[in-house]
Amino acid sequence: MMVFKLFAGSLVMMLVVILTSLVIMRHSKFYQGELARTGGREVTLDGLRGLAALMVAVCHAGMVSLWIKSGQWLAVRPNVLQSFGSIGVIFFFMLTGYLFWGKARKANGKINPLKLWRGRLYRIAPLYLFSVGLMVLLLLAETGHGWLALKYINPMLRILSLGVLCWWPVGPANPLDYNGAVWTLQFEWQFYLLLPFIAWVATGNRTYIGILIFLGAYVYHWVLIFFWPGLDWHSATMDIWWFFVFGILSSALLENQKAASVLRHPLVAVIVFCASVFWCCLQRQFFPSVSLAAGLFPTFLVAAAGNGFGGLLTHPVTRCLGAISFSLYLLHFMVFRLVFWLATAGGWGWMPSIIHWLILTVALVAVTILSAFTYRWIEFPFLSANRKLNTQSLKEPS
Repeated sequence: MMVFKLFAGSLVMMLVVILTSLVIMRHSKFYQGELARTGGREVTLDGLRGLAALMVAVCHAGMVSLWIKSGQWLAVRPNVLQSFGSIGVIFFFMLTGYLFWGKARKANGKINPLKLWRGRLYRIAPLYLFSVGLMVLLLLAETGHGWLALKYINPMLRILSLGVLCWWPVGPANPLDYNGAVWTLQFEWQFYLLLPFIAWVATGNRTYIGILIFLGAYVYHWVLIFFWPGLDWHSATMDIWWFFVFGILSSALLENQKAASVLRHPLVAVIVFCASVFWCCLQRQFFPSVSLAAGLFPTFLVAAAGNGFGGLLTHPVTRCLGAISFSLYLLHFMVFRLVFWLATAGGWGWMPSIIHWLILTVALVAVTILSAFTYRWIEFPFLSANRKLNTQSLKEPS
């Protein structure tokens, strides 16, 4: 019964957020204009990005509902609901690998590092710093100001690293309890910092050779672990890099226009979607895994080929979610943490699970509205500024 309630609650939550996105799109001239300007964008990936952020948020909502009830951070059931968070994260990494490797291939392996890093700085820093400000307010409200001491300056500076460095506890306070989604930025930054130096592999068939080398290194590190199990070879990090590799592989494969045309057939979308759902139901891992990513790879490949999955990925509502996806991803955990704090203080644990889901659904609607605001007034101005700088650099004589 509990499993059914969690699954039903998650579906209702997703539907309500999608309806909220519809309202935003219908009543905001800004978002109407943004969605009308497709340019060279791959609109199916915009929709996929929006759904990925929503899946992460819904997974965390399920975990928070159990947190309120039991006082423990537990995996949710059914397995497919627990997989929502992992699926969203994996798709985000695949999107990064696909989009930026595609740019490297178009540029014949020549990436301007300063231009790339400036663009990523403009993309990530404004919202990141805004989210840190909200987190500090929550920390002060819940734990007081005892952690604001010079002896904790090192972990505090790590928080200001824009996600380049992983967060550490700041004295009695653990920032990851307030924004557990920020850990992925560390790997995103690693990819961006490394890309200009490995972009030469992006030309021609070198991409496939590079992937084979990575596969060899991956197998080799597991062989070493088998013979020397006490060695720490950071297997989780190696696994996460596979998610980028799947995106990179998609970018190379889809240059074959005939194959891309076949993948856009509606029947292909049905087959890969059903296969992915079945595969996700079989998963037992708590965190994103290579096994799960391999099962999702065909779905991502088909979406990247331009298959809209019956219009789901190309619909303005999901594309609107895609526009605000970074805000939705980075801000939802803090609002859920606020709900948990209020629930703990108010003794809401005795309430029926349906009430918890109702409260969390209202909270996620609030996050969606906040995300629409932060994209418009925090993210978009810096994205526009970066585009202007790129346009000016193209006009300048070489």
